[in-house]
Amino acid sequence: MVQHNKTALVTGTSRGIGRATALALAETGVHVLVHYRRSTQEAQSVVENIQSTGGRADAIRADLATPEGASSLAKEARSIVGDRLDILVANAGVSKSATIKDHTIEDFEISFRRTYEVRSSWCNKSCQS
Repeated sequence: MVQHNKTALVTGTSRGIGRATALALAETGVHVLVHYRRSTQEAQSVVENIQSTGGRADAIRADLATPEGASSLAKEARSIVGDRLDILVANAGVSKSATIKDHTIEDFEISFRRTYEVRSSWCNKSCQS
């Protein structure tokens, strides 16, 4: 399915499922916003891969583990694509470095909250416009 004139923000795009999702969306003609936190080289590799095949992609750095991270990501994304965002893939995982048995309920709640904040930050700003 060709999806020209569509935009997507994929969080946690520098590797794994996020990377594969970004590449697959780009193959259909979607302009992909490649989000990353620390992996600048890996994110840039995704962007270059997409662009080398004629696709459109931009990298955005934001730390979703911080309270202002989601708002920062939404602001940067808007500066690139305006108010139009057709697809949001909330793939980024925010968790502490520990085994699953060492995670608390609060740790999981923080992870889910950060994912929600990305969507909420985009939607709240759009609704105010």
